[in-house]
Amino acid sequence: MLALGVLPGCVTHSRYAQQGDELARTQDELQANSGQLRDAEDALLAAGEEAEALRQRAALADQMASKNAELQALVEKLKQQGSFTTPEGTTVVAYDGMIGYRSQGDVLFSSGSDKLTAEGKKILTSVATELKKNEYPVTVVGHTDSDPIVRTADEWPRGNLQLGAGRALSVLEFLVSQGIPEGRISLQSYGAHMPVATGTSAEAKKKNRRVEVMLKVAGEKSAN
Repeated sequence: MLALGVLPGCVTHSRYAQQGDELARTQDELQANSGQLRDAEDALLAAGEEAEALRQRAALADQMASKNAELQALVEKLKQQGSFTTPEGTTVVAYDGMIGYRSQGDVLFSSGSDKLTAEGKKILTSVATELKKNEYPVTVVGHTDSDPIVRTADEWPRGNLQLGAGRALSVLEFLVSQGIPEGRISLQSYGAHMPVATGTSAEAKKKNRRVEVMLKVAGEKSAN
């Protein structure tokens, strides 16, 4: 009789223990599922943010393309009016609300130098003549290739960025000597950070060594 009295208690205790284990496992599974749910929500949020960033970049690219098309149309209009011609030794470029002239650095300067060549002075004399046809603000922009400066490294301890700035300053000073008001001109240097050609070929590097004399026409009015 005593044995019969003890048995139900043992069964009940065992069942409670089993249920407790099942409850613990269920709680662990719930926590794991909650963690997975949070990870999924974070992933969805990140995907949404990435999609929005891509959408914004695409919209900006479209906007820039539209503005550049407008600039090109303005260039053609000015050419037809005879108030914008392309001096020999330059090509016409348009970007960021500006139109202007691009010249190869190898023509304007000797390698690793900021001293203008005779050909460079001739080209910039013609550019100055064009600039006098209007009163748009002017920005001179210096660019280099990505090769480290070796032969004249002591002159340019800060590398290509400094060389680009030195060349832009030389162009600015020459334009001022040709009668362009100094207060009308600013300068920038990007060194090797804004290439127009990709790769490391000699041709790509040649294209990237350049100086641009740009007119800020967006939001401005010509004197003519």
